[in-house]
This record gives sequence, C-alpha cells and structure tokens, in this order.
Amino acid sequence: MRTRVTLAAVALALVVSVAAGWLLESQVADRSSASPTAEYQVKVTRDGRELAAFDLAELRAVGTATVVAQGSVQEGPRLIDVLKRAGVEDFASVTVIGTGVRDKGRLELACAQVASDTVLSLAKKRGTVKVAGPAIPSDKRVRDVTEIRVR
Repeated sequence: MRTRVTLAAVALALVVSVAAGWLLESQVADRSSASPTAEYQVKVTRDGRELAAFDLAELRAVGTATVVAQGSVQEGPRLIDVLKRAGVEDFASVTVIGTGVRDKGRLELACAQVASDTVLSLAKKRGTVKVAGPAIPSDKRVRDVTEIRVR
C-alpha cells in the first residue's frame, strides 16, 4: 500500500513538472511568436552599468552578416559591430546571457572568440536573437539573448 502511495506521489510530481515546463515554454513562445515589439531588447553592460540597449529594429540597423554555422545559415548583426555601436572600444571577454529556456542561458567568449563571423542571429519566428558562429557549437548557443556583459 505504501509503495503505491509513493509511486502515485512521484507520478503526480512528474506530471506537475511536465505541465509547468509546457506552461513556461508556451509563455515564451506566445511572447515571441507575436510580431516583435519594443519590449524585447538586448542590453550591453559593463560593471553593472548599461551602455546601450537595442530592440530588433536597432539591431537590424547595425547591419547584417550571413554566416554558416554547423551547416545552418545564420543571419544578423556581427557581435563586434553591436559592441562598437554600444561604445565598447576594448574588452577582455563578453558573457552572452539569455533566458535559459532552451539552453544554458550563458556563454563566455574571450575577446579572440568574438570574431567577424560571430553574429546575433535573428530568430524571425521567435522575435529574438541568438549568438551563433562557426566556432560556437550548436549546443553552446544562447537563444533569446537579453544581455551582453563586457569585461
């Protein structure tokens, strides 16, 4: 009898966890499947201070580059160009931070890794950007980027 109660509790916890995950994913999908709004921004910060914030239109205005990363075409502004537009002249590293819903939500890149083929790829369906480039494996990409911390 006790085993059945324990199994029932475990099963209920599993169902609740899956339902919560679906709910969270649907909220992100609902927010990003609508047309892009000024609500979505990518902030560039240094030492806790905001240097700049870009919505999708402003990111497009930086210019776009097309790169092939792991057999997939990625298109968006070069990360280095976004940093320059934010007034960043020099840096040792950047940490790209995203919502962490579909990935780890964080990627550290040394200055040398921020190459001309590292882009903030425009995710047209989601209305957000992800960091991508030939040197960034697919499983390391950060989607739904919200902040780029410069050091």
